[in-house]
Amino acid sequence: MKSALIACNTIRDELEKAMAETGVARSVVWIESGLHLVPDSLRRRIQEELDRIEEMDRVLLGFGFCGNAVLGLKTQAFELILPRVDDCITWLLGSKEKRECSTQAGGVYFLTRGWLEGEANIWKEYQGTINRYGPERTKTIYRQLLQHYRYLGLIDTGAYDMEELIPHIHEIAAKLNLEPKIFPGSDAYLKKFLEGPWDNDRFLRIPPFTKIDLPHLLPGLSSNPLKNPQ
Repeated sequence: MKSALIACNTIRDELEKAMAETGVARSVVWIESGLHLVPDSLRRRIQEELDRIEEMDRVLLGFGFCGNAVLGLKTQAFELILPRVDDCITWLLGSKEKRECSTQAGGVYFLTRGWLEGEANIWKEYQGTINRYGPERTKTIYRQLLQHYRYLGLIDTGAYDMEELIPHIHEIAAKLNLEPKIFPGSDAYLKKFLEGPWDNDRFLRIPPFTKIDLPHLLPGLSSNPLKNPQ
């Protein structure tokens, strides 16, 4: 079957590494990470790419549910497959269980190199806030914004040099009054996404000519949830 891949640029390091190690070679349409700030804009951008696809049997969508940005997407003459995760953090940690375990000791604001190099991230926002309001008011603003967080967590996905990032993470953590911490990532979920088979527990499979609605994302809302095609 002929497949296409559309993915978020935030996880480019990790997906390219996974493709190299699995031997799954596909051209990728990379979507700008900054669009996450406005889910409606992200949805429109993804739909534009879906509408351009021709002569493909399957499209792999390298996004989590991302603030319901995938809600309302429409497939054409292809099956759409994406991971059942709220966002890329769960995907890069390897599972929902690992994410829950990582936050047992306190709230974690997770980062990777992809997030730090994105068009918009917490460090750029912090610096912009200082320029607008000054350091003292910024300190108060971020104390409120991050009151439920204890750690600034850098995910070691194995896709980049951690030693280059750790000093920067310590700098950001000090400014945000958070504790820096390294969390081990996993690429097993990413590789399963690339290779298949795609089980119902970890992946959402949308048939051709179908619109994604809430029962797809939250099957409990429907008494007759859509069955995955075999």
